[in-house]
Amino acid sequence: MKRFSLVLAVAALASMCVAGAALAEHARPQSATPLTFQLVPSFKPASPCAGAVATHGAPLAVPSCNPPVQTSSFLTLQDPSRPAPYTGAADGKGRIILSVTCLNPGTTTPTGQNPPCPNAGDQQDVKIDSSSQGTRCQTTSGGCSAPDALYNGKVLGVSTIQITDHDNAVGVAGSPCPSGVGVSPNCAATITALPFSVGAQCTAGACNYVTSADLTVPGVTKEGKRAVVELGQLQVQDAGSDGDLAGGVACPPTCAQNPGDGSAVAFVQGLFVP
Repeated sequence: MKRFSLVLAVAALASMCVAGAALAEHARPQSATPLTFQLVPSFKPASPCAGAVATHGAPLAVPSCNPPVQTSSFLTLQDPSRPAPYTGAADGKGRIILSVTCLNPGTTTPTGQNPPCPNAGDQQDVKIDSSSQGTRCQTTSGGCSAPDALYNGKVLGVSTIQITDHDNAVGVAGSPCPSGVGVSPNCAATITALPFSVGAQCTAGACNYVTSADLTVPGVTKEGKRAVVELGQLQVQDAGSDGDLAGGVACPPTCAQNPGDGSAVAFVQGLFVP
């Protein structure tokens, strides 16, 4: 599950509420942390269908596509009912937890305090804790020695973030905020939705990684700005045919896809109903 650490994916930051100074120019919850995402395989939609068009059972009597085709051509999970060689026990699972917390700057070590962080400096951060097991290969490629082998490449957790906070200047060339509580650059405003990605290395099918928003994009989480962070769908992308991501020594966590390697979504946030 490439870049599965996320694995948010922002990559990562679930509904984050930062309690801070006397700022109150936008709606916000009392709290919104932690946020846990369970991961499931991603499948191609029923249309267009390369197989046989079927109809789902009532009450959801809509077109369906047989057989199911995974979005990723490289990563998969086992199940006893699958064709060989994927007939082993269903041992695949994964989750990503995002939590607003106080961390010692530049680390994932908690300070022992709760937000708003009382210590001097920038302790407030979003901890990204991802774990998975049983991630297997569909073909021989980077990170894959054979079909059904446990994966040893990278994954990329991807989401979008739209932040409403008090870290904005109104107008051009640093024009002052309108009269009211805010004083430039502490205006309340909402930014354009942006992608947020976090990479991770998988070993023997386990994509386990702990990082933070600030370790991925330095300074993205700020003290006392009362940030409400809206998240798009959390995706875990494979690393394509080479099993690797761009970013050099900074990856993980700061990674990007290598263009042209056939990378695709392998896992998404979701539920499994037995």
